[in-house]
Amino acid sequence: MDKIGYMGIPGSFSEVAANELIAEAGMTEAELVPLVCAKNILEAMQKGEIQYGVLGVENSTAGPVGEFVHTFENISYEKLGVYVLPIHHCLFKKPGADTTSLKEVASHPQALRQTVNTRKEKFPTLTEHEIEDTAIGAEMLAKGTLPETTAAICSARAGKLWNLEMVAENIEDSSENRTTFWLLKLI
Repeated sequence: MDKIGYMGIPGSFSEVAANELIAEAGMTEAELVPLVCAKNILEAMQKGEIQYGVLGVENSTAGPVGEFVHTFENISYEKLGVYVLPIHHCLFKKPGADTTSLKEVASHPQALRQTVNTRKEKFPTLTEHEIEDTAIGAEMLAKGTLPETTAAICSARAGKLWNLEMVAENIEDSSENRTTFWLLKLI
């Protein structure tokens, strides 16, 4: 069975893209492995722990995904598939937390860049807290790793998975916000 590493954890946009890419590639015997970031995917491929990786490479609003560019810039790989995923961000808080007490918003740097104008308009007092993945932000908030004064930007799916309370949906700056994901292997 092929193992396919993806950026993020269950509930992430990358997990959705990974499922679509393996379906398009006809990989019926595949196991998805959540590896959070591009560096972890590269290391797992180099060690032979996974055969393929699914990585976000570019967003229509925020541009190239920096961690992919920096991690794979001098690596030989073959691109096996491309999937473009519409990205809709939501703002979640811990259930019961007072919306007016929110002080910061935690998310992946790409998500923060994709929502900067909307946040300036609707949530101007929230400071940014960069984390490794949007779905990890939801998990951290749900488990109390992030304080109740923090909101998380993630997919609706991730927020619901972690039983968070939605404050706002579709907070991306562009209704045409899309991320391109690649399925690749090392050569």
